[in-house]
Amino acid sequence: MKDVCELIGVIIGDGSIIYNSKNRTYRLEIAGNATEDPRYFSMLSKTIFKLSKKEPKIRFRQHKKGKGITLYSDNKKFVEFLINEFKLPFGKKTFTIRIPNQFLTWKYSKHVIRGIFEADGSIYFSRSKPKSNYPTYPRIEIVTSSKNLSVQLVEILRKKSFKVQTINSDSRKTIKIYISGEKMLEKWIKEIGFSSPKNISKFLFWKTNGYYIPKTTLKERE
Repeated sequence: MKDVCELIGVIIGDGSIIYNSKNRTYRLEIAGNATEDPRYFSMLSKTIFKLSKKEPKIRFRQHKKGKGITLYSDNKKFVEFLINEFKLPFGKKTFTIRIPNQFLTWKYSKHVIRGIFEADGSIYFSRSKPKSNYPTYPRIEIVTSSKNLSVQLVEILRKKSFKVQTINSDSRKTIKIYISGEKMLEKWIKEIGFSSPKNISKFLFWKTNGYYIPKTTLKERE
């Protein structure tokens, strides 16, 4: 069930569901980074196959900002399952998406939050030591345009004693939710964790060396 909850989180964060009976268009689509995300998308693909009994497709595309990767399924029954069973919305959801009520207990929400982070989150490191040539201070951040989702995330995390802060950006209509510091990062690893090689490698590089090198690739970090 934890893999399913994480998939729900990924869909909430960076997925889209198309359901148009008139045009007979039914699709789940998840977008990512072609360099950092292929192995994680393969993991998500296995979860989708487990739920739908049909293999989703993965394709690469060239965009103005670089090369992207898309995981998608055109399985009508699976799309209807996501909508009816998990109460995930289809169509435009950017400003209204929220975690469905049946996943708000910590047993499920921690896995949903991990999925949201893998889709819409980042782990950063900043310089906090004067003599350090590289950043050492960690910060976990999730960015969303949904006020509903931001309120849920803050409430859930604070109930589990995470020290959460938020920043509202009126110009971009986004809300940044973040936790900072080594203790909070270690708590996140213990209670929520990372799943993608991208974020696991960032954490392990920092944990092993005591610092992080920005703009490195997954291959370089590993």
